[in-house]
Amino acid sequence: MSLNIASRHRCVPALLLCAGVALPLALVHAATAPPPVAHSAAPFRAGGSVTGETPNLPTVDDAAAVAGASLSADRLVREVWQSNRGIDAMRAAAAAANARIESAGALDDPMVSYAAAPNTAGGPRQGRNQNVQVSQQLPWPGTLELRTRMASAEAESAEQQVADLRWRLAANARADFAQWYYVHQAMAINTSNIALLKRLRAVANAAYASGQSPEQDVLQAEVELTRLDNQTLTLKRMQRTVQAKINALQNRDPDAAVPAPADLPAQRPLPTYAALRDAALAHYPMLRSLDARVSASRNGVDLAHKANYPKLKLMAGYNSLWDMPAKRLVIGVGFSIPFGRNHRGQVREADARLDESEAKLADARTQLLSDLDQTRETAAQATATIDLYRKKLLPLTRLNLQAAEADYSGGNGDFLKLITAEQQHLMAKLELVRARADFYTQLSSLDYQTGGALQSSSISATAQDATR
Repeated sequence: MSLNIASRHRCVPALLLCAGVALPLALVHAATAPPPVAHSAAPFRAGGSVTGETPNLPTVDDAAAVAGASLSADRLVREVWQSNRGIDAMRAAAAAANARIESAGALDDPMVSYAAAPNTAGGPRQGRNQNVQVSQQLPWPGTLELRTRMASAEAESAEQQVADLRWRLAANARADFAQWYYVHQAMAINTSNIALLKRLRAVANAAYASGQSPEQDVLQAEVELTRLDNQTLTLKRMQRTVQAKINALQNRDPDAAVPAPADLPAQRPLPTYAALRDAALAHYPMLRSLDARVSASRNGVDLAHKANYPKLKLMAGYNSLWDMPAKRLVIGVGFSIPFGRNHRGQVREADARLDESEAKLADARTQLLSDLDQTRETAAQATATIDLYRKKLLPLTRLNLQAAEADYSGGNGDFLKLITAEQQHLMAKLELVRARADFYTQLSSLDYQTGGALQSSSISATAQDATR
């Protein structure tokens, strides 16, 4: 019953392998790492929604033509909620379930019968003789109320399924936005590193021309540039894949316009597991849907027991075939005689359905709490990774690269060490961006698991992290 956003991005590793290139560990990790989660110090609010105007979304290739237009996660969620036809289908199903409430509490239609004696028509001293009868079947007292309660519970279950789909689509949209953000950042980092490698190649060429370094340094720079060019091709394929997924959520063509992403929102502390657990148990739509289904099943058991009682039938009629007028008006009552074998089967079936509903609810609750714990731990790990990279690893790799470049420019360094330092810095930048995207994805998953109570529109991944 839980949302596994990570599984939606497992196509990326295959995409990388099909490219036939060896990417840095950061890119491979970026493509395969499960989405992260986040803690919020903000109060929970059930049923939170995204508000604002609906944007017209431009395409990846047209982003430059529409300068200033960027796609935020909230805007994407609004677009998905407005255009996804799956929501329309679920709403129609919920409307049908609500419509059944009225009919469930209504009596069966009355029956009217009419019969005539045609041979009496035109006879002496009499008109056509006829028999008119009206009857109404009445269920055992309390049956209509049980039917109404059962239909209401089924309607509540259907409405909660609509809510579940809405929050699941929102989580998927935010996860895709995180991927969209990552691939754009990765391309920008890759472009920056290509510019750096070209500068290093110029230094190697100058050193080779002056006889201060071997030709191998120049060739090594060319190899690294070619690898980065191929990495660009792979990132463009990833960009295209994520673009198609974003459009699929909005029922649009895969190549429809999608603008460049805005930055990820600012990071806040994750709530405690206890707070998340309470919010999830109270607001997770699928749990509430299954709980309503249990209620409907219990009413179904009571209805099955009611079937063991007779059904009454009130009758009134007028029969002109009787010679004496006093005999012509007739009123009466009838009742069914329940046979135990038939109704025992109905009771056993209703009991089994109740057991099924209760087992599904217990299983969904257990799975939810397990997924919630895993999601929060993954988010906590992403938070620690972001902190480690920002405060320690990224500054170290930057200093290491600067030192390696200075040594080589001064004629004392090894070009291979310089290339290695460049690769390490590239990997650190990519892994930091990946951790930010993972954090936001897991936060989106937590928001789904808590039924929107996490306010994911205002809590997300670290803002303005240094990536240079």
